[in-house]
Amino acid sequence: MTEIKKRNINPLALILGISAALFAFFLIFSFVYFFMKGGSDSWKEADSKNGFNEKREYVAIIELKGVILESKKVLRNLKDAEEDKEVKAVVLRLNSPGGAVAPSQEIYEAVKKYEKPLVISMGSVAASGAFYVAAGAKKVFANAGTLTGSIGVIMEFINLKKLYEWAKVERFSVKTGKFKDSGADYRELAPEEREYFQTLVLDTLDQFKSAVAAGRKLTAEEVTAVADGRVFTGVQAKKLKLVDEIGTLQDAVEFAAKEAKIKGKVRTVYPTKKAKGLQDLLLGGSLEDEETFEEEHSFIDRIVSRLADRITGMKQNGAEVLPAGLYSIWNGAR
Repeated sequence: MTEIKKRNINPLALILGISAALFAFFLIFSFVYFFMKGGSDSWKEADSKNGFNEKREYVAIIELKGVILESKKVLRNLKDAEEDKEVKAVVLRLNSPGGAVAPSQEIYEAVKKYEKPLVISMGSVAASGAFYVAAGAKKVFANAGTLTGSIGVIMEFINLKKLYEWAKVERFSVKTGKFKDSGADYRELAPEEREYFQTLVLDTLDQFKSAVAAGRKLTAEEVTAVADGRVFTGVQAKKLKLVDEIGTLQDAVEFAAKEAKIKGKVRTVYPTKKAKGLQDLLLGGSLEDEETFEEEHSFIDRIVSRLADRITGMKQNGAEVLPAGLYSIWNGAR
């Protein structure tokens, strides 16, 4: 009787075989998904139904949400909409408490110089830097309960001197001028430093007020009367000539379509991210358009930062710590 020897399977070979099969499946799936799909369009139609051979004319809705720390994404979307022949008008939807001054000014300038009809629609909050942006538009819609205004500028500093003393950490600086370490967190501001920072804030406020006066066609006196940091409801803002109309996002879309002479049903589109190719995926390309970088901190900085977080309760309460700089922001929304 012939003995049949059972063949032992090497576990390592089995694992390698399964891995190779899974990798082959991944490559095939990726090829089908990324190449056959052909990538997504730059604009996503809200109502995808479109008649055969019907002329396509859209109102693009671009959103500006959250604290304004950079302008690149909004400026890119505005440019794409301006260059797209099927997009006839734009509604810029604001839902922001404001933010850094410079990016707010960049978006304001783009709105002011926009060649296609552009209408502002304010959501829950369009204050400070977001209102700065709105001042560049020829037509501004706000809801009755929108919080807007907050014309003003703020710089915030934190004094951790006593915390450093408690942690037995001594910090000092070697500087080239008396103002080079102004705003340092390891000591109090000197009177002359407070005066220096106040001049920066007031100069930036003058820029803000000039933009509002020019955009809203108000006198300097009218702007100064409301440029004390207060927020207003949409109804109050209309009485103060800070907005043009009380209306919804749809009202703003319909007005923009009318300005662009779009006939028939008004169709809207939103910006979408283009799908990345298989080459980007395999070579390590990110699926996200934006990249973020974090500043490297020393060990002592990290320890003190964590102690400050615990004492102030910032992390636990979800408060946002902004980078140093000039801000046009309504702190009530943070």
